[in-house]
Amino acid sequence: MNAWTQRALLTALICLLAVAGTAAWGYRALWSHYDGAQSLLQSRSERLDGVISVGPEIETTLTALRDNLQPWLRAGGEAAQNDTQQRLRELISASGSTLISSQVALEPAAEGKLAAVRLTATVAGDWTALAQLMQTLHGNMPPLWVRAASFQRDGSNTGAQGQKARITLQLEAPLVPEKAQP
Repeated sequence: MNAWTQRALLTALICLLAVAGTAAWGYRALWSHYDGAQSLLQSRSERLDGVISVGPEIETTLTALRDNLQPWLRAGGEAAQNDTQQRLRELISASGSTLISSQVALEPAAEGKLAAVRLTATVAGDWTALAQLMQTLHGNMPPLWVRAASFQRDGSNTGAQGQKARITLQLEAPLVPEKAQP
């Protein structure tokens, strides 16, 4: 065989080996990428299967939590402000005190916080009636949470009559989230 033919065959063989090596390297890179993606998908699908399999348990837990929290929250909706204000009036009347003024505002839900009705009320009465009102506010279900209270004595202190006072309350009543209402 001629020297030029041998060199041409050797060059062709080297080129063929270089192309085969490059193809093998590319195949290996694609295969490892595919294998990594496959294992990632498999682990995700296993996690999803796990979540799906415990779905009824999650629903049971959520129902139990909802049932435990429901008595502590007031029903939301358009009438929430009026209902909450009316309930406050009933509690004040039941304690024997007098409602002087009240204001109500709806505070929308924020990140990590429930929507709530905020109330400001000024109530007058004797000390025992006001103390009973304060106790009733927290004992009542759902409670009206007292955020601030300011007491002020009303009139003079005569030994025969009970001491009169005036209290200004800032109250909060959390509402059931819109999504959670059945």
